[in-house]
Amino acid sequence: MATYSDRVVKSVTLYEPGPLPEEVEDLGMYVVTELKRLGDTLFNQATFRLERVHAEPERPREGDVRYADGTDWNPGSGEGIYFFKKGSPGSWVLLG
Repeated sequence: MATYSDRVVKSVTLYEPGPLPEEVEDLGMYVVTELKRLGDTLFNQATFRLERVHAEPERPREGDVRYADGTDWNPGSGEGIYFFKKGSPGSWVLLG
């Protein structure tokens, strides 16, 4: 049975193109396969759900998105979805 953590790992898997075919005749099938893989990656991203977290990540990277619980971890405006903006010092910006 699939668990939520299985979906998270699947959702954050990055797309990497496969090796180009050596024969020109195989190019059509390569494109179809790559479009299918891209579609699967996009679908996984679209079904991704943020879990509420209770502590700031140790080393956030620019562009990280987290759903802060607003109690144990309150980046500034209470519960909500925050985006990490790099700077000196870095800061979490409330998205909604």
